[in-house]
Amino acid sequence: MKQRQRFEYFLAFLIMIALFLGSIFLTNYFFKKELMQQQENYLQKKSTLVTEQISDQAFLDKSLNAKEQEFVQYYVKDENERLTLMDANGTIFYDSSSGQLISESRQNRPEVKAILSGAGFGSAIRKSSTLNRELLYLAIPVKKDKQLIGILRIAEEASQFSQSIQSFRRYIIFTFGLLFLIITIFVFLLLRQKNEPLITVLPVLKKILQHPDENKSIIQNSPEWNELYQTVNLLSQQVSQTYLAYTSTEEQFHALLDELMIGVFIIDVNGNVELINPKMLTILGIPDRATSESRNYLEMIKEPQLIHLIHQVMAEKNVIHKEIRISSLPNETVLDTSLRFIEDDGNHYQVLGIAYDLTRVRQLEAMQKDFVSNVSHELKTPVTSLLGFTETLLDGAKDDPDTLKQFLEIMQKDAIRLQQLIQEILQLSHDGKNISYDFQQIKVYPFVQELLHSYSKIIKEKQLSLAVTGNEQITYLTKYELFYPIIKNLIENAIQYAPNGGEITIHFALEKEFTFSVQDNGLGISQKDQERIFERFYRVDKARSRHSGGTGLGLSIVQNYTELLGGHITLDSHLGLGSTFTVYLPIEKIN
Repeated sequence: MKQRQRFEYFLAFLIMIALFLGSIFLTNYFFKKELMQQQENYLQKKSTLVTEQISDQAFLDKSLNAKEQEFVQYYVKDENERLTLMDANGTIFYDSSSGQLISESRQNRPEVKAILSGAGFGSAIRKSSTLNRELLYLAIPVKKDKQLIGILRIAEEASQFSQSIQSFRRYIIFTFGLLFLIITIFVFLLLRQKNEPLITVLPVLKKILQHPDENKSIIQNSPEWNELYQTVNLLSQQVSQTYLAYTSTEEQFHALLDELMIGVFIIDVNGNVELINPKMLTILGIPDRATSESRNYLEMIKEPQLIHLIHQVMAEKNVIHKEIRISSLPNETVLDTSLRFIEDDGNHYQVLGIAYDLTRVRQLEAMQKDFVSNVSHELKTPVTSLLGFTETLLDGAKDDPDTLKQFLEIMQKDAIRLQQLIQEILQLSHDGKNISYDFQQIKVYPFVQELLHSYSKIIKEKQLSLAVTGNEQITYLTKYELFYPIIKNLIENAIQYAPNGGEITIHFALEKEFTFSVQDNGLGISQKDQERIFERFYRVDKARSRHSGGTGLGLSIVQNYTELLGGHITLDSHLGLGSTFTVYLPIEKIN
């Protein structure tokens, strides 16, 4: 806008300068022409008067008598005037400037050429080579019986009338300069008045576009443009209110999308992703930077099944609801996907996609089925054993003391295993968050030694070598009801799965957090099994686990109770080298 205004002012200035100079030039030209014409008329009359006083014979003889010379000298006694007489060929035979007869040709002079060509008179302004001054020359023919017998030329110094021209020029320049200055100021004022609403309104409109949330107002008292300014102020107020309402709604919408546990995306007619919420990025494993690097859904979405559904919706222009499995991600993901074709008009449409992550639901369903199946299987084994031995005893085996004792010992062992299984299931069913436990100070070293003493029989049978390392004076503040099952199950697992003659190392420390680790030199756990080792009833070696009395719930209890205490557990295991379970628990402070 400013550039356009500067151009208008510059153009107006150039036009005014051009008109000013053109007016001066034309006025000076016509004045000079008129002055020259008057001077030529004056010289022409004067020349005619002179020719009447000079006889034709003087031009024929190319000489003046004494009387004629005296007349000529008297008539042109003004030093600024000069009289020259020439014959019919343009050769000078008398010149008043020298006062004597001379013989020089002037047939090439413009005024003489005009006479020789038959003109009534000839005139020219030029600098005289003899007088070294600028002169106005005027020549007239001298005829006798219509025959050219001579030429009379009279010259007058140009300074006689050039001073008048210069004076007139100064007057014109001053007059026209003042007039055009007034006109220029008036034109600039008109341009300013014309541009005033643009100068005032345009910056406000730009600010409205740049900051629509701010209310801009024009505070000016202009009778001509007051209605326009009031309209712009009203427009600014309405735009600000509309924008604030829009941004508020948009913020609420995006906040809702960001917090949704459902993935949402919108694809436009050009295949660009107009909108995609964080949950959808997480579900599809798309990094945040991909949303800025690429907006085309074919470059952003890499899952073939989802791309196929998008193509199908675009082709069929309907709604598709389908459950798909995405195997391209590190962990297989199950999505309940719904795609809808939204058509604005014949040429514009959008594809709205909604995806719900059913992975955890399907995992829980599978875990529930496995849990029921495993519980049924685990309970069935000791119950079947108890029923079988009971029936055998009732059928008569009770009468044999040795058989009776053997069967009762087996039934006791199965009953103990059944009791242990039920207790561990009950432990897993407890939600520690809803149960209030008291904090207790536990001396870790005596606590570990007491647990090991309870397994002294099996340790002796398997000839295990145990080493307990750590500060014997460490006292840890924790919830005993949750801490005890963690340590007990880790030690019990190591003892049960350690090979005969194996080594078990128990280490504990209290620094920034409490750490407790149990290391054995057994067979180790494969990487595949490590991913599921903390699942309920999962066993690496099912036959060996049952033989050793394991239920498959110990590590699940460890992980569950460790998380309830605000800690975490890690596993470092390699096949043939053994396993190390390490529990990290926070240090509690009681106010």
